[in-house]
Amino acid sequence: MLVVKKGGNRQLEIDPNYISAAVWADIKIFTHNIQFFVLFMIIFAANMLIGHNAIPSLVKSRHLPASLSKLRPPLYLVAVVSFAAAIYFVITAFSGGLDAIRAIYPDFWI
Repeated sequence: MLVVKKGGNRQLEIDPNYISAAVWADIKIFTHNIQFFVLFMIIFAANMLIGHNAIPSLVKSRHLPASLSKLRPPLYLVAVVSFAAAIYFVITAFSGGLDAIRAIYPDFWI
């Protein structure tokens, strides 16, 4: 148990609660959602890098034919969809993750 002095003679005890199976399930969901968030952010970044940087540069330098510029809109579409999925997973992760933290530490704002 950790005891923190909070002004004057008043002390605040910080003692975590027992972590139940339900809280462990919330933590598992949180970690899976964060993994999906990272995956979709990597997909977003790769598609934006290829579609917005690599293809125009390589077409302009004539290392690629100009017809490959037609691949840019589908790459942007995949990037937008993966960014939306990443936002969904991070919001879902933190909404469940905060519930798990509140169950373990009922007074975590010190």
